Amino acid sequence: MLPLSYGNVYKTPDDYKPPDDLDFDDTEYPNLNSRDYARRPLNHTARMHEAWECLSISTPLEETNGNVAVCCNKLSGREWTGTLWGFEKPNVIENKSESMMPEKSCFKLQCPAIINCMTFVSPNILLLAFNTGNLQVWSTHSEVRKSQNPYCLFLIGEKCEHMKPITCLTGFQSNQHKAATASKDGAIKIWDMGTADLVSQGSFRFAHTDVITGLAASCTKENIFATCSLDKSSLIWDDRETRPAIALYENHNVRFTNVSWCPQSEDNIVYLGDEAGSLLTIDVRQPKVIQNQTTYFDRPIRKILPNEDNLAVIADSNLVKISKTPTHSVFYENNETQNFVRDGGWISPTEFLTVGFEGKLRSHCIE
Repeated sequence: MLPLSYGNVYKTPDDYKPPDDLDFDDTEYPNLNSRDYARRPLNHTARMHEAWECLSISTPLEETNGNVAVCCNKLSGREWTGTLWGFEKPNVIENKSESMMPEKSCFKLQCPAIINCMTFVSPNILLLAFNTGNLQVWSTHSEVRKSQNPYCLFLIGEKCEHMKPITCLTGFQSNQHKAATASKDGAIKIWDMGTADLVSQGSFRFAHTDVITGLAASCTKENIFATCSLDKSSLIWDDRETRPAIALYENHNVRFTNVSWCPQSEDNIVYLGDEAGSLLTIDVRQPKVIQNQTTYFDRPIRKILPNEDNLAVIADSNLVKISKTPTHSVFYENNETQNFVRDGGWISPTEFLTVGFEGKLRSHCIE
């Protein structure tokens, strides 16, 4: 142990005689009380960074009420973090980008890590997936709050069971209490939120031999979902089976980057995007048979977002294309974005929203 004489170093100086009404930020007489110092407010104010990474809409197209959530990541400096912002859907429809101002948000959240994926699994329940492997489920409303302000973020559950960053996330339309995540190490996990908590129902290790880049659930079946990976393969999964996966398409000439389930055609059509900018259409009843292959870009496809007979496709560029299915004839293009487009969503049958690294919301009307 140190000699007791060393304790003299930590004594309050004899000339330290502050006034009774000392402010906590006084520089002439600094506060030497550790408890008072710990109670000082920290600078945890959520900021809307320019890297808008994810977009999710809480309600279907036919409903005007709901929320539009946007994730903004800080990708510069020593500490990379993310923030979540929520806005009312009617205001976004009416005012577009003017409604996406920090002071007009209905809820916000400062996160300790980068948000890789986000989705609403029900109108008031939101899932956030981070690059740390963490998964969080949040409630955006509170039944006990006043009707004038029902928004209240509440953490329902949090788990970190992925060893590497979560790369994709999906909810199940036929079961709002179920979700699935996939990670950079090729693992898949099934989650249950029906007990007001986040519980892992099952895990599939080494589901792919490389990074899983796409995950899409069936629109009508709660046990069926599709995945794609950088290992140039795509799989159809049924988590009720002992051997849950069969090959949807394998040994493709380039790597797959995204997968999406078409809500039409009796829930049998799956879209696959690859690094060459091509989109493949495959019927799950005829695996390994390409129904259609169309080249949309000369860059990797990032997002495939169908809506009835319209199909929006986003790549690693500033260009957005919308086509008609099943012919895949492009009738709308937009490259006004000043940086990469990262995500999008249909807010109405004739209006498509996009976000990207320019730090703003853009609306695309296809009427």
